[in-house]
Amino acid sequence: MTSPYEKTMNDALAAYKRQREEFSQARKKMDTVTNSVTSPRQVVTATVGRHGEVLSVAFPTSAYKRMTPAELGTIIVKTIQDAREKSLSQSADLLKPMLPEGFSAADLLSGKADLQSMLSRLSGDENERRNHE
Repeated sequence: MTSPYEKTMNDALAAYKRQREEFSQARKKMDTVTNSVTSPRQVVTATVGRHGEVLSVAFPTSAYKRMTPAELGTIIVKTIQDAREKSLSQSADLLKPMLPEGFSAADLLSGKADLQSMLSRLSGDENERRNHE
């Protein structure tokens, strides 16, 4: 017969193992995130990875030939930005279920999250939270 303490410890260990497996699965999914966006008029298609790194840029039609260099540059940059936003959103959707309520996965992934405030909120330190507001 196990003691209440042993049962509590076994339950906590089982919960930890489940959470670790969920994080591992999410990490594997996040590692495979890629997104492609094609600009209006099919001028350019940009594909980016999970971190927004450019994996490829393709010109599916000859529409780019009728553009000035400045127009083409602008549309390439905009298309890459759109693909990055899509990739960030997809990664955030995978991460969101594992974060405590009120935490923004998108802010965390984009580097915009206030980690001090997040940690204060988790610890329940009201004074620390007020100091950072």
